[in-house]
Amino acid sequence: MCDVYDFIVIGGGSAGVHAAYFLHKYGAKVALVERAEIAAGGSGAAGAFVTPRLGKGGPIQRYTNEAFRFCLDFYKRSNYFYQTGLLRLPKEGEDFSIYEPFLDVSYERRDGGFFFPEAGLVKAKEHLLTLAQNFNCYYFDATIEKREDYFEVGNLKAKKIVLATGADDRLIDDVSISIGKLAGVRFDLQTSLKLPYSMHKKISISANIDGIVAIGATHNRANRPAQPPSMLFEEAKKMVGEYEYRLHQMYCGVRSSVNDHLPILGFLVDFVKAKEIKNYKKEPLPRRDIAIINGFGGRGFVFGPYAANLLARHLLFNEALPKDLDVARYYIRYRRRNGNA
Repeated sequence: MCDVYDFIVIGGGSAGVHAAYFLHKYGAKVALVERAEIAAGGSGAAGAFVTPRLGKGGPIQRYTNEAFRFCLDFYKRSNYFYQTGLLRLPKEGEDFSIYEPFLDVSYERRDGGFFFPEAGLVKAKEHLLTLAQNFNCYYFDATIEKREDYFEVGNLKAKKIVLATGADDRLIDDVSISIGKLAGVRFDLQTSLKLPYSMHKKISISANIDGIVAIGATHNRANRPAQPPSMLFEEAKKMVGEYEYRLHQMYCGVRSSVNDHLPILGFLVDFVKAKEIKNYKKEPLPRRDIAIINGFGGRGFVFGPYAANLLARHLLFNEALPKDLDVARYYIRYRRRNGNA
């Protein structure tokens, strides 16, 4: 008879690997299931830039920059984090001065933009593979079967499930949650171009690391005109001028996105039991034993460690999740739209 895990995490991207890592770190018995390979999807295609967010102090900026500060400390223990700094330049017609009063991370004024000396990037696949050495990983297309007091995922058993499936929402059995798909392309270029720091304007360009400069990413949504990959090269030339290069590798992936641009964390709401609750905005909502970590958008390696740590501490120690990040916010909006349905 096979062992029963405390948690099976489904999905081997930034969300899943970081979630499994923190659950394991805090003492849980964890298995991770991935249908292809670690960082096979959007996480592997990401430039994996670790940068703060500009804004006017709202929730998106607040949580992004809190995550930025958390993951800086986390990544400093990784052999695959490069603290290159990042120069954020305004797009045409954009006025950066409106953002300066709300900046809550270290920065310098430079070339009409903001330079963030603590920012950097992660070698995504190598970093995630190193973390995945801490727990058991299995590779197959997961299905979930609920038994009386445990779940079956293939031949594995677990008391609880964590869905970290990114843009692939087939296993998320919750009508209140809508996961958007955001396709992107990144190119790694072999070049002698000397870039001492990373840059972001309309696109992102990495510092030169071991002769490789990464440029990305296109942002293609369903039912909208696609951005051609050639756009990346055109925009890169506008930012750094003409340069010689040889194409080293191309990456394609699909990132998850949600309409409020904040991570989704926590146990899914039990819709059947929750129907009996009248004051659903204030009363504790009944939950299932299936949790979710999703909605990172283009900031998978900023939100990854931060959100995974919050989720692990919630699942294991019952520490409260921020209401702005709790998946229950989607249920509350669903009830508001649909009356008491």
